[in-house]
Amino acid sequence: MVVNLQGRPSRRQSFYGDIKTTSPVTIYTCPSNCRAEVRFIHIVNAGGNNTITIKWYVAADAYEFNFLTGKNFSSGEYLSFQEIDLILEPGDEIRATTSSADHVDVIVTAVETFIPVG
Repeated sequence: MVVNLQGRPSRRQSFYGDIKTTSPVTIYTCPSNCRAEVRFIHIVNAGGNNTITIKWYVAADAYEFNFLTGKNFSSGEYLSFQEIDLILEPGDEIRATTSSADHVDVIVTAVETFIPVG
């Protein structure tokens, strides 16, 4: 879907992470030619009991901001953040880490606004 925000071309997209590891997983990376407004994050624990952490990596500062830290999820539990306005700059990321290698799904919906060069 293409929309115009402040006269600039934009697109709304959803991204997902199918997490089956205890290593950090990048769910979304803001493209180099865009600014992204994250509006929705949905987390589903489809495996056994798990502790889940969601972080916002700020590329300009090489810093990880804790969005959700150490939330315990039982099997089948989910959590949605529906009315958020998190602005990501080029290279920023949304990352997820789990305490066990069970099945966790994370969905991120963002509006990417094109940044013209020059």
